[in-house]
Amino acid sequence: MTRGFITLATGNIKYYKMALNMLKSFRLHNPGAKFAIVCDKENDITSQFDDVILLDKANGDYRDKFSLLIKAPYDENIFIEPDCLIYHNLDFFWDLLSKESDFSCFGWNKGGIKCWFRTEETQQRLLELVPEIENPDGAPLFNPGYFFIRKGDKCQKMYEDCIRIASLISADPMLSVYPPIHVRNNLRDDQIFNIAMLINGFKCNEVPEVGKCIFLPSKYKINKIDMEKGILNVTDKRGNVFTDCSLLHYSTRRANEEGLYLWQKLITDCLYKNKRSISAKILKFPLFKYIFCFFRYTKTRFKYLINVWFGRNK
Repeated sequence: MTRGFITLATGNIKYYKMALNMLKSFRLHNPGAKFAIVCDKENDITSQFDDVILLDKANGDYRDKFSLLIKAPYDENIFIEPDCLIYHNLDFFWDLLSKESDFSCFGWNKGGIKCWFRTEETQQRLLELVPEIENPDGAPLFNPGYFFIRKGDKCQKMYEDCIRIASLISADPMLSVYPPIHVRNNLRDDQIFNIAMLINGFKCNEVPEVGKCIFLPSKYKINKIDMEKGILNVTDKRGNVFTDCSLLHYSTRRANEEGLYLWQKLITDCLYKNKRSISAKILKFPLFKYIFCFFRYTKTRFKYLINVWFGRNK
């Protein structure tokens, strides 16, 4: 049986660059583990992965992520989105995720449909389109930035369901224009995965307290972060403290401009070249985080003012 981690990059080169940043942080804490990339072209970045799986036809949207269900190269696979950085050995993911079913993730086993389809009208329309949904309240709710795939007929069936459900929603006059299930005029993959999990009987694993995956760092206070030592401790907005976290998941829409991300990426580059890098030790001081965050804020405001200015002068 083969096991390995996988990521996905198609279209814009920025996704490939983020995949490489994530790979470097992963290898600092997971030496020897297999890591593959599913992509739409080969280049200098893909050559640094253990295996490269080319998509026959990349769409540059949610459908590419669905293809992981059938294109994953190993018998057992753990997918991690490219806009993540890794701070821990992830071997324990296998014990948590592979024991549940052929498709598994961290999340909750209720609330998935009401999270995305927020009105009675849209919920009813979904049930009409997908009559296999017998218990809408039991739909899983999870962020598909990391999940487990065991290759086989069950994940093949889930792939077919994802494609079918997405097509039905895209063609429906009501749901095709319903904002909560779209981002930048494309369907989100989140709600499709949640629905397909429900009708295929797949369950979420409870979100781990130790080794927690943190999504969108802007919602957390970073208490301690150290890429070299593998330390990530945070506090959420409710005051809950999480220590020994494994993964920090940024948003692909702005990761390349996020001050925290840029700071950590530069440290990772230094450590990857030389584990005892003096440059990395200097960069670890919080002062550099504030410099990068100031740069990010200034750049964002400048771009906004430029857009406003030219918008007024069209």
